[in-house]
Amino acid sequence: MSASPALDSATAPHPGRRALFAVSSLGLGHATRSLVLIREFLRRGYSITVVSAGNALAFLRLELAAEPAVQLREMPDYPPLERGSGWRMYLYLVIDLVRTWRVIRHEQRAVRALAADFDFIFSDGRYGFHSRHTPSFILSHQIAFLPPKGLREASWLTEHINVAALRRFDYLFIPDYPDPSANLAGNLAHSHNLYRCRHCFVGILSSYPHLELREDIDYLFIISGYLLEHKDSFIRALLTQASALSGRKVFILGDAQADASLYDEYRREDLQIHAVASGALRQELFNRARCVVTRAGYTTIMDLVEHGKRAVLIPTPNQTEQEYLAEYLSMRGHFVRRTQRERDLPQALAQCEGSRPFDPPWRTTQSLQRLSAAIEPFLYKNFISVIVPAHNEEKEIVATLRALLTQRYPAERMEIIVVENGSSDATAQLLLALAEEPSSAGRVRVLHSRRGVSCAKNVGLGAVAAHSEWVVFCDADTRLGRHFLQHLNTWLNRHSDDGLGVGTTAVRPHAERHLYARAWFRLYDLIHRLTRSSYSIQIARTAIARGVGFREQLNFAEDLAFIHECRRYGRFFFVPTDQVSTSTRRFAARGYLRQGLRWLLEALLPQRYKIHRAYDVVR
Repeated sequence: MSASPALDSATAPHPGRRALFAVSSLGLGHATRSLVLIREFLRRGYSITVVSAGNALAFLRLELAAEPAVQLREMPDYPPLERGSGWRMYLYLVIDLVRTWRVIRHEQRAVRALAADFDFIFSDGRYGFHSRHTPSFILSHQIAFLPPKGLREASWLTEHINVAALRRFDYLFIPDYPDPSANLAGNLAHSHNLYRCRHCFVGILSSYPHLELREDIDYLFIISGYLLEHKDSFIRALLTQASALSGRKVFILGDAQADASLYDEYRREDLQIHAVASGALRQELFNRARCVVTRAGYTTIMDLVEHGKRAVLIPTPNQTEQEYLAEYLSMRGHFVRRTQRERDLPQALAQCEGSRPFDPPWRTTQSLQRLSAAIEPFLYKNFISVIVPAHNEEKEIVATLRALLTQRYPAERMEIIVVENGSSDATAQLLLALAEEPSSAGRVRVLHSRRGVSCAKNVGLGAVAAHSEWVVFCDADTRLGRHFLQHLNTWLNRHSDDGLGVGTTAVRPHAERHLYARAWFRLYDLIHRLTRSSYSIQIARTAIARGVGFREQLNFAEDLAFIHECRRYGRFFFVPTDQVSTSTRRFAARGYLRQGLRWLLEALLPQRYKIHRAYDVVR
């Protein structure tokens, strides 16, 4: 991550499964609700990198300090929208929207460099953290945005823009309930535009576990929120009113960087003040509270519902989401709403006694199960067999296999089969020597067949594992980059419902930086995509490939016949990846145009004229 400082954690991540969590710092709620997800995936054996900023990062650092499998990185977050008042609020809104767009662009550049190292990306409120080649998920309850007064007529536009951004993720997880008459987020989450993106209502997520403690704190005040304007005067007003209340009171300022000593004058035996409460203390105080006075942040509302707490909600001024939530939930009788200017705390607390806490259909434990069930299909590791036919490839085969051996893919979910067919050079000896090396022992199987690429591919097909799901036929001079199988697996999982049968990928010239060569390869990619053909690499569902096989009378264009037959049983697909490159030796020998015309002629030639015809091999 180019603009990030060094890792905060001194402990290296555990090998194996890795996840990237991107957590917004616009309100501490993003960090607290993400915390329960981070802990769940730590329990499942993942090592996790967390990207956040400011107060959220400070909070997560405190909560996860004892976790050796967690790394923390800092990256600037979006500016706080809806700050200021009057005409300044609209000026700031324009400025902050431009700054937000720039931060999202910066996030995307960072993700392109990082994504391949992770099994999945999970974002809570950071829109740039998604990848074309890595499963990407986002958690959000705010599908519809509520613009400030004066811009309400543009709400349809902001909602469409937001949904378009959410569609770039594989799955949108909404921490609410699907029932339109029994939910927490109201119109914020239940938008008629939701059909445009894959989504799931997972239910509430709370990081507070249930503890068997007596409710001996009469009033717990949680003063969070990212807007700092007038925060000090608001805290002092609450402290003054709380001092007149009987019973035990505890204040949590919700800012890891706050100086709680500024309010020492209000401290008494029955009134405690904490700058921030983390870990066991945070959980203890919340469980002990009988009534809560807090901002109307959505995560706080989920915490209240999880534990059935009564509360007074005081939305942050000018923050339209909190104002809507407080109004919506108070109208339904679940909580009591007050504005920051009102000074009738005793009366509001009295009204709390008559409120009806929201009865959730399920709680956090089941929400985590629903979320995990939706994620798992995207994380599934297909068993992939790679078959490499090799004839007189002494100059290429070792580099090709070493590239396969460095794949960032579970070794137990892949196999490499090389079929040497009638070589007259040192190909066979090189293969045997490589197969005996400690680094490749047991991972590369070397088989032999009579001469002919179709014969070699059929021998390879006959040897694939019984549980193989997909087979990749790769030319001996074609290199598969370290992340190829991960890219392929992600693409296959994303399109698992599309009836895929056979396909190919984008191919680049390796060790070739000339624009001329790259342009020709781009053209070939387009042609193969349009004509449903391939060269260098073919991918097929193993069951289909076994049933179809290759015509052994064909020594060239065998891949075209194979694809044509496989398409009877499944759709053709094209995987856009930058992880496949091949030799330019054919083009160097014949020229790009001439080779292209030759392929066209071979494709159009009736099959009866192709049978037993020799192929002019370039080595």
